[in-house]
Amino acid sequence: MSSPVAVNPAKRFRQLTKNINIWTNLLGVDVLAPKVKFNYRTWTTTFAIVNYTGFTIFSMVDNGGDWRVSLKASLMMGGLFHGLGKFLTCLLKQRTMKRLTFFACNVYEEYEGKSDVHYRTLDMNIDRLLGLMRGIRNGYMATFLLMTILPMAMLLYDGTRVTVMQYQIPGLPLENNACYSITYLIQLVTIGVAGCGFYAGDLFVLLGLSQIFAFADILQLKVDDLNAALDRKTEARALVSLGATITGEERRQELLLDVIKWHQLFTNYCHTVNELYHDLIATQVLSMAVAVMLSFCIILTSFHMPSAIYFLVSAYSMSVYCVLGTKIEFAYDQVYESICSVSWQELSCDQRKLLGPMLREAQNPQSIKLLGILPLSVRTALQIIKLIYSLSMMMMQNRT
Repeated sequence: MSSPVAVNPAKRFRQLTKNINIWTNLLGVDVLAPKVKFNYRTWTTTFAIVNYTGFTIFSMVDNGGDWRVSLKASLMMGGLFHGLGKFLTCLLKQRTMKRLTFFACNVYEEYEGKSDVHYRTLDMNIDRLLGLMRGIRNGYMATFLLMTILPMAMLLYDGTRVTVMQYQIPGLPLENNACYSITYLIQLVTIGVAGCGFYAGDLFVLLGLSQIFAFADILQLKVDDLNAALDRKTEARALVSLGATITGEERRQELLLDVIKWHQLFTNYCHTVNELYHDLIATQVLSMAVAVMLSFCIILTSFHMPSAIYFLVSAYSMSVYCVLGTKIEFAYDQVYESICSVSWQELSCDQRKLLGPMLREAQNPQSIKLLGILPLSVRTALQIIKLIYSLSMMMMQNRT
């Protein structure tokens, strides 16, 4: 039996980006292509978006005078804005997404051969990314399968006819078996496109954001090399006579400049990722927060199984990036602590002047903020949940 061949981090990263690109390509957007080209999959995704929007608006208007019908029909509008934000981001910012992906791949190729520690660090970051991907995939699969299986289960159990999505198609009454089957199939295609879109969009965002962890770890390794050189300077001072020159100053200067350059690269990368994805992240968090509120209001009026399931989907989608934002804050803290751990007392006066601006910049990281106000974190998610509860109670008290 042959032993498995070890795959280096750069090859794993390249293969991972290709696998992620397959998901976006299913929706008609090839992020890694030289330029975006519309094909039948792109038009299928566009049709699914237009189809859902049109039928939902019709169902909201044709409510028979019952505001609860409009409320149920608008239940998944948050998911519409969520998916539309990801689709437009991939279409309009494809070049920037591709450039960031190739840049990260070049970093992996350059640093995996530096040392065994760099190799393990990059490998560990890929494992971390795969773990996040599995968590998101399992969450989406469980909730979307539940949404698609529930109508059939209720139909077989007691004959109740529930649709996958909360809209009806004009001219297709659900009481008719053929019309119900057609409605179910159309909504099944729409929900399939939505599920793939949610997952594919999250993967590229995760791919970009997760490199912040890897770059922070690489900075820590560079600081460790610098501190090791400064420790050797301390040891050498004890062995030489007073006033004697301690060798290795050029090497220490080189290591310090390497730390400063990498921190600048890290800062520029965080700024680029923030500019690329902050609109998408804000759209997802806020739109799914609205979906959570609508689901909660519907459940308060009377128990509605699709609303309960979509409540879980919305809360899950809203919290994913908030949890990731908190992890990124920890990475920024790691960068700041790494710079603070530099043995500055062994630096020359000119070198300390170089360290100062980097330390000040590390105190003001490129944090992702919702609408430029709220930081992306679990604390913000808790504040949004409190606001949702307050608004829901106010809406239910004022209902007529």
